[in-house]
Amino acid sequence: MRKFSSFLQILVVIVLICGAFLAFQSAYAYRSDRPNDAAQAKGSGVLDDLTFTTVLAPQGKPGEIRDAMFFRDGQLLSLECEDRCNYPASAYYAREVEGGHEFVVEAWCPTKNATMLWRGQIVGDNVSGTVTWSVRRFYWTVGTVLEFSGSKATEEAVASWRP
Repeated sequence: MRKFSSFLQILVVIVLICGAFLAFQSAYAYRSDRPNDAAQAKGSGVLDDLTFTTVLAPQGKPGEIRDAMFFRDGQLLSLECEDRCNYPASAYYAREVEGGHEFVVEAWCPTKNATMLWRGQIVGDNVSGTVTWSVRRFYWTVGTVLEFSGSKATEEAVASWRP
């Protein structure tokens, strides 16, 4: 009985050490996946001073969520994403294509281990694209793809429907 008791104590210590190791690994992975200074840097971009009112919805479903997008200082800010998870404005990459512009933005949530990858195009006064939202959990990553579409607006127009 005494051998079994010491074996059990050793097993408990090993399990505790492994648990602590996994917890530290998760914390390290969480911090190493954070945006660097370049992702948050302000600058200027070809889309600056554009404002759009949009509708977001899960891919293939009718629009559900009203949103506004602002391109300022080389960054994109989505009001809905700022409200839901405090997503800060994030640097965008844009290029000119036939008929308009394409843009890509990766935004990190400062309060969760979540990212949003925006891929969109602006043609004339309209914007459309997808947002891939993902949250890293302990053992897996959860995600969904949203679609957005909208049209050019003014800040005054956004303020009229925004509380």
